[in-house]
Amino acid sequence: MDHQEELIEKVDNDTFKCEECGGPMRYNPQTFSLICDYCNRVINLSNERTFEEINFFGVGAEDLSWQRETQNIKCINCGSENIISKKEMSTVCPFCGSKQVVKYDSIPGMKPNRVIPFRLTSENAKSCYKEIIRKKVFVPNKVKKMRLDLSINGVYIPSWTYDTNTFTQYHGRLGKRYTVVVGSGKNRRTVTKIRWFSIRGTKVLDFDDILINSGNSLEQSELNQISPYDTNHSLEYDGGYLAGFHAEHYSIDVKSGFQVARRSMENTIKSAILSDYHYDVVGSFSMQTYYNKVTYKYVLLPVWFGVLKYHKKNYRFIVNGENGRIKAQYPKSVWKILTLIFGIIIGVILLLYLVSEYGSN
Repeated sequence: MDHQEELIEKVDNDTFKCEECGGPMRYNPQTFSLICDYCNRVINLSNERTFEEINFFGVGAEDLSWQRETQNIKCINCGSENIISKKEMSTVCPFCGSKQVVKYDSIPGMKPNRVIPFRLTSENAKSCYKEIIRKKVFVPNKVKKMRLDLSINGVYIPSWTYDTNTFTQYHGRLGKRYTVVVGSGKNRRTVTKIRWFSIRGTKVLDFDDILINSGNSLEQSELNQISPYDTNHSLEYDGGYLAGFHAEHYSIDVKSGFQVARRSMENTIKSAILSDYHYDVVGSFSMQTYYNKVTYKYVLLPVWFGVLKYHKKNYRFIVNGENGRIKAQYPKSVWKILTLIFGIIIGVILLLYLVSEYGSN
């Protein structure tokens, strides 16, 4: 392990250059190593896992080493901002493919302490999308048979994970519906009423690695759709994993991220409390939650951002770079959709006809 770290330190000059031939080196997801595109020299990266969590209440001064190791770029075309290593020799925007990028060094904030490296190559990610295209019924047959025009870029997405023990005091008013028969004769009818009862108690829940997206390139809902990520087994951050890739810097800091996490946890706590009771209606409910032993990690998550270009339209897809889970847009055949609708209409008409014929007999 010491020998590997010494080798990596030797090539950490101004660029990720191969020490043998001077060519560019990039991270290879298949081998967890840096590889030279020209002479195929390989440098193994450290893949040590750590279970260390950072005390949330001890958040202090910014770690400026992140600024020394990386540089910010901004795309003139689409306006996106992301991070590359200072060892990168050239770059294009990972979101729109433009080469019109401006580099600048102002990267305030904390340095990641964890990373989940890419395990899927760009070809693996493209295959995930092609499988979606093959399976979807409404995709035009022409698209299924053609050679797809796909562009794809790998980006490390910033995220916070939070662990905490919670203690909640709550009280509220719940109701059960019941029916009674009132009136007599023609006025006799069934009425639904609610029998109310009060609740009060405490709830203890532990939370492990609540994952909060802290960048701008993904919505939290999109991250949830391509999750899970195995953040508990993430690796210690190593700048080598960024070679050939981009990384987005967080726009939601660790304290603001915890507020987002709290809202998620409060929903979970409320659901857990109410699941202990049999009820039909919530009249009122309030709770006070105390968060103890709060810890966090700043983890970079691997995401492949892809685009299918078809009939002058772009169809976006995102792929979890660790396990291949995918969220995708894809072309839809208007004729296939209309055929299904007409089929349903004809089926309903036929069913109504048969019912009327059967009823008249």
